[in-house]
Amino acid sequence: MRTTEARGAHVLQSAITPRRIAALALVVAIGALFAWRELGGDDAPTTILEAGEAALEVAVGEPVPDFQLDTPHGDTLRLSDYRGQAVVLNFWATWCAPCRAEMPELQAVHDQYAASGALTVIGVDELEPPEAVIAFTEELDLTFPMALDRDGELAQVFGLIGLPGTFFIDADGILRDRVLGQLHGDLLTDGVAAILDDTVATR
Repeated sequence: MRTTEARGAHVLQSAITPRRIAALALVVAIGALFAWRELGGDDAPTTILEAGEAALEVAVGEPVPDFQLDTPHGDTLRLSDYRGQAVVLNFWATWCAPCRAEMPELQAVHDQYAASGALTVIGVDELEPPEAVIAFTEELDLTFPMALDRDGELAQVFGLIGLPGTFFIDADGILRDRVLGQLHGDLLTDGVAAILDDTVATR
């Protein structure tokens, strides 16, 4: 009997993985989208992207709430420690293919501005253990700061319902732009230009 219970518990634990949680969240988001469309009429979002935009809690032009998270190596990262620099804040996970695809561009931006200190890229991993994040960053040679949103609370603060998501924050901590989904085309360069222009203007 105990063996059967132990096996059942093991199966339950094995079933609860970040990938499954993310898939469930997507299903819930899609269900919410259709319910919203049925109840909300013509003004309701008609795509997942529009639903994601509608769910966001931090508005462009408003201060971004400070946060404190652990890093994969056991240190502490605070957003306020980067006040005076423009920040590209990227939410991601190792299982997310679009997240992986945009990492080289984010690393290139970090490399371009690291020496001047005008801008930093911060990656926030969702719901994964530090070992997975360390292995991922070593595989892709990522050197920009990483933090762990272990329970997804920071994503909830931002109202983020999918990955990836990127927020462009100026040197005064004001959100100037955001991109839901994979960065492509000029989305990253335009976002960086906006927060660097604001940074220069405030100095």
